[in-house]
Amino acid sequence: MLLKCILPWMMTTRTNCYRSSITRFSRDIYSRLYPNYLVLPDGSTIRIRYPEPRHLVKLPVDIASLSEKEQKTRLLRRSAVQKEKMEITLDTDYDPSAYLNKYAK
Repeated sequence: MLLKCILPWMMTTRTNCYRSSITRFSRDIYSRLYPNYLVLPDGSTIRIRYPEPRHLVKLPVDIASLSEKEQKTRLLRRSAVQKEKMEITLDTDYDPSAYLNKYAK
């Protein structure tokens, strides 16, 4: 008798309306199609129905169809940016008499 009373209570606490607002849907296959925007390589957008709820779906750009200048700029954007190494030099010469005018009497 005790098990019959506890089991429905456990089932209702696990599946309530707040579950999906706290975490994402953990589904491998979505049962419906969602309205999304498809961004074409030229920058234009088309509204499509997509099986996953995303906002934008981008198509890749064919690099072979670009001019040589655009190809170089795209490849430079893909490469990692190297940070310049800064050399820090410390002055060890300290003259306290240069700061005597800063002190109030």
